[in-house]
Amino acid sequence: MKKRSLFSLLVAVALILSAVVPVLAEDVIKIGGIGVLSGDYGKYGLAVREGVDLYIKQINAAGGVLGKQVEVIWEDTQGDPAFAISAYNKLVEQDGVVGIIGGVLSGESKALAEVSAEDGVPQITPSSTAYDVTTDRPNVFRTCFLDPFQGNAIANYMAQQGVKKVAVLYDNATEYSEGLYQAFKAKSDAEGVEIVATEAAPYGERDYKTQLTTIKNAGPEAVFLPYYGADAAMVLAQAKEIGLDVRFFGADGISDIVDLVTDKSLLTSLVYTDHFTTDAQSEKAVAFVKAFEAEYGKLPSISFSATGYDAILVLLSAIEAAGSTDKDDVVAAIKATDVSAVSGNITFDDHNDPIKSAFLLTFDAEGNKQFLDQVDP
Repeated sequence: MKKRSLFSLLVAVALILSAVVPVLAEDVIKIGGIGVLSGDYGKYGLAVREGVDLYIKQINAAGGVLGKQVEVIWEDTQGDPAFAISAYNKLVEQDGVVGIIGGVLSGESKALAEVSAEDGVPQITPSSTAYDVTTDRPNVFRTCFLDPFQGNAIANYMAQQGVKKVAVLYDNATEYSEGLYQAFKAKSDAEGVEIVATEAAPYGERDYKTQLTTIKNAGPEAVFLPYYGADAAMVLAQAKEIGLDVRFFGADGISDIVDLVTDKSLLTSLVYTDHFTTDAQSEKAVAFVKAFEAEYGKLPSISFSATGYDAILVLLSAIEAAGSTDKDDVVAAIKATDVSAVSGNITFDDHNDPIKSAFLLTFDAEGNKQFLDQVDP
């Protein structure tokens, strides 16, 4: 009798636990974070993660969302679109996430967008600037501006500064660099800025002197350089070596160049577009910079920390507004977003792109970023 009673008791406890565990699980809202977190481009994904994690810490301390705590489960794509799809399937099917922050690079984000669109899972990329990431995908959004916008902004700024002849050095095999070049070329043509030389070299090249010599011989007043920071750092150093003394213009991928340049004075010749500046004076921006520095002991030098913060802010604000994690309701709430965020006020257009400004920045001789101008949409 005692053994039977003990067995019955154990069965009863097991039944109670089986009922309680799902309830406990439902007290946490799970979000998937997908992006490159290692390798050459890992710094961009890590910047996104720092911004996202900071907001999660703040929102949980304030009581969470819909009375529940929020958890972000991160997956490293290593920059491979195939890994991004595997991460998505794992997060959705096994972990039960209700939304995705990511990807980071445009290639992985497009791969993610294709599979998330089939399921209708809300997806917000903080940093993918390629135009077609959101095309025909009503569930996919972004908190960064697009390549056409920043390519136009750079060409327009050159024209305003009186530049008449420009050269281009870019990677014609990479969507990011190619997209920026095409937008820049179209706007330059429209503004009467002549492109006197167009040279190409792949990311990761170590010697750009052949291309730079051709550019020097063409006599430009400026060079457009749609590369990431590591490549741009080598270009600036090698341009000085061959006596190419012109202004260089880049896009958001160059933002991490400071720590990659030994001679900081080279940076005074560089102007680039960015999603955020630590000199921004809005209440949200000032509070973000202060909180970020307190949390990580550094300034958010890569602007994707700010757009990552904004991406999770938009997603969780939409869940709160929807009153549930139902994917259709959340997507509709994101579409209706009108929120004051760190990188500016965010609303979305018909292409699910944010209607927001870009910042033009340069550097002083010590490598400190300097605000030049704001470009409004």
